[in-house]
Amino acid sequence: MSHLPSRTRFAPSPTGSLHVGGARTALYCMLWARVTGGQYILRIEDTDRKRSTDESTNGIVADLAWLGLDWDEGPEVGGDVGPYFQSERLDLYNPYIEQLLTSGHAYEAWETPAELNVMRQAAQAEKRTFRFKRPTLSPAQIDAFRAEGRKPVVRLVAPDHDITVSDRVLGDVTVVAAEHDDIVIRKADGFPTYHFAVVVDDHLMKVDLILRGQEHLMNTHKHAGIFEGLDWTPVSTGHLPLIFNPTGSRMSKRDKAKAARAGARRMGKEMGPGYGWLAEKIDVSESDITAFMKKKNDGVALTRAIADATDTETPMIEVIDFRKAGFLPEALINYLALLGWSPGDDRQILSMDELIATFDVSRITKTPARFDYDKVRWVNGEYFRGLISDEQIMHRMDQWLEVVDSPLAQLSPERRLDLFQMYRQRSHTFAEFEKAAHYFFAAPRSYDAKAVKKHLTKGGGVERLPLIYNALSDVGRWEAESLETALVQLVETSGAKLGKIAQPIRIALSGAAVTPSIYEVLAYLGRAETLARLKACELYFATAAE
Repeated sequence: MSHLPSRTRFAPSPTGSLHVGGARTALYCMLWARVTGGQYILRIEDTDRKRSTDESTNGIVADLAWLGLDWDEGPEVGGDVGPYFQSERLDLYNPYIEQLLTSGHAYEAWETPAELNVMRQAAQAEKRTFRFKRPTLSPAQIDAFRAEGRKPVVRLVAPDHDITVSDRVLGDVTVVAAEHDDIVIRKADGFPTYHFAVVVDDHLMKVDLILRGQEHLMNTHKHAGIFEGLDWTPVSTGHLPLIFNPTGSRMSKRDKAKAARAGARRMGKEMGPGYGWLAEKIDVSESDITAFMKKKNDGVALTRAIADATDTETPMIEVIDFRKAGFLPEALINYLALLGWSPGDDRQILSMDELIATFDVSRITKTPARFDYDKVRWVNGEYFRGLISDEQIMHRMDQWLEVVDSPLAQLSPERRLDLFQMYRQRSHTFAEFEKAAHYFFAAPRSYDAKAVKKHLTKGGGVERLPLIYNALSDVGRWEAESLETALVQLVETSGAKLGKIAQPIRIALSGAAVTPSIYEVLAYLGRAETLARLKACELYFATAAE
């Protein structure tokens, strides 16, 4: 089915890191633009001056680039309808606000925050929803407000009729006239509100389809009133299903703070009353920690510091979490595409090209999707095991090393790839690979008790360590084939089965009984390191026996 070229946009607010739900929205916007031969726009909605940061903007841009969600217009690439930061578009909004004031579709409102709060409390006492409606003010009252130094906001005159939005995902959604509100479109500081700026930007940027989360659905009717007042055609919308945790709760950034609080309480049981111990540990005032524990703030930096100090694992919710965990962008994109959309068959693995070939807005579902961490790990593992090339793996590993502190960074690219190949079939992420391969970077300081009991003390492995040491010392060319020959010969001369030889080696080299091919491990560690670890293990248990 052919479609007219469509202009979509992803418009994040830079007040934090990119949520996976936002990444899915950006993906669907890009896919629809590619399917229709249109354009996908990135616009940064940074008019919240208190919460917007350059750090957040840079992080969002970096995460989108890492995911491969390359925008056609926006920051860094430009375009014909910029600027693409709302903070750089402020001069564009006031003429349209003046147009609404002149036409009678908007008015100045002079109520103070305290007066508005009284109105809200009255509505609450009467058990009704507070909706602001234009009061009747005389010129003398307005002059008096000006004399007081009050700065008015500008409010939109709410439409006096029902508004029905024909959503591309949810169908017709109606809000009746009585539920409309005279929303603020320009704040007292002269800045436009989100609701107004987004309508003007979408119109001027010629956006014809807005894809966004269902939490924004009720905003659409507010925006319809602005479109109507300016005599513009409303932009078509498609509201995407929410993403829930496996437990069925909404997947929220606050879950990280919740986990950090649980970690602090858990450790607090051992440390005694108060949070002085934690304040000293992370160099933050105890009052700040107490406020955090009482849910008075969910500060990102404080959440991270408390989680680290209490050894608490926080849920992966933002794209940067998956980057640090060592996921591939190809796998994450694949998984996110299927959270709320189906290709029409049972395929679970789809490349970007396959997504573009099959994506259609009409197949986006209405019901919430559940994020399955085991499933996304499985998808990533499938990509590890052969869906991307060695060259791509190395490139992705280099990107991973840019956001984590890992001993793998000490290795040459060639050595990293050789080590990864040992774990490629058994690892799901780079972080899992690094954890499993930890012993390649440092000799074991202790040995797994169960493995020792089974393979060293009971199985006679300790007595075979000197034989193994001598057999490997005589190996000429230190490579997997020669090492295998040497151990097979030792099996023949000693009468022991291969497992009785290999398992003591594994324990000596790694501290545990599970490793990749023992010949590959020996070859990778090298002669000197292997022999040193064998000798250290022998001496360790000889000393323990005394």
